Amino acid sequence: MQYKMTMKKESQIIAEQIHLLAIKNTQFRLLSKEFRKAQKHHLGVVHNVLHNLNNQMVKLDLTLSINDGQHKEVLFLQTSYHFQIDNLKDFYEINEKNIPVFSAPLIVTLLGISLSTSRGILFEKLNSSGIHNIIIPVVSPVKLLQRS
Repeated sequence: MQYKMTMKKESQIIAEQIHLLAIKNTQFRLLSKEFRKAQKHHLGVVHNVLHNLNNQMVKLDLTLSINDGQHKEVLFLQTSYHFQIDNLKDFYEINEKNIPVFSAPLIVTLLGISLSTSRGILFEKLNSSGIHNIIIPVVSPVKLLQRS
């Protein structure tokens, strides 16, 4: 599904109207030996947003990938976040091509929730694999949107 970001609507985001209904880890790969050996870790973040306007649902797929500085992927985590938003209609407009155009503040908020949650999931997965005290850096959701 295509979407565009806009700052046209300035509706207030109310946290209690955002419901995180499900978190699904869809893929996880770790090359623990190579991860430990890597001198540097380079983080890549990719997201995709899907929606069901009738049910006021948004699904955000978030992928975190870490390579070893030599372009070898040593970690891959893909997680889907399922949100229901009580007032979703306040955060999009339908454009001339009949495509919803979402407000950037809403997508930034959902991306921030998803990134923070993935940080904890990844921390726990690495910890349980014997790789301790690895925390992915804080990433600006606004900057991620500017690159998409």
